[in-house]
Amino acid sequence: MLYLLVRLGSDSYAIEAGAVRRILPFARLKILPSDLPAIAGVLNFHGQAVPVLDLTLLLTGAISRERLGTRIILADIALASGSVRPLGLLAEGAHSVARFAEGDFQPAGATPRGRTWLGPVAEHSGQLVQRIEIARLLPAEVLEALTNDSATALPT
Repeated sequence: MLYLLVRLGSDSYAIEAGAVRRILPFARLKILPSDLPAIAGVLNFHGQAVPVLDLTLLLTGAISRERLGTRIILADIALASGSVRPLGLLAEGAHSVARFAEGDFQPAGATPRGRTWLGPVAEHSGQLVQRIEIARLLPAEVLEALTNDSATALPT
């Protein structure tokens, strides 16, 4: 299976490429007041409001900076209702793709409490790459609320 590799801080992570709709350059976001600091804001993507999470903040504690390599990974997320909605993932270093078989991934040994979206690890180019389970990034009720609120079209 093909994965998008993302470097955040000094570590690399893998996102299943089949869930990635597009990789966009950094864009200004509409800031939303939120109890979740990882919500960077909302992106106007062809008239649709798309919530964006800051992966750098989630994984390193530092806010993504506006740099040449900063990207918004537009991913498809399946909701509990059965519908699929886009979710933006802000990251400073989406850099390449790699192919892994499911058997290449091994349990990481310990998952920090509350971070069920961190999956198993695989070796790539001499270092460990950890899989990000994007469907688990937010609690279902938060994701449902964000995407329902953002399902309306924005003026273009």
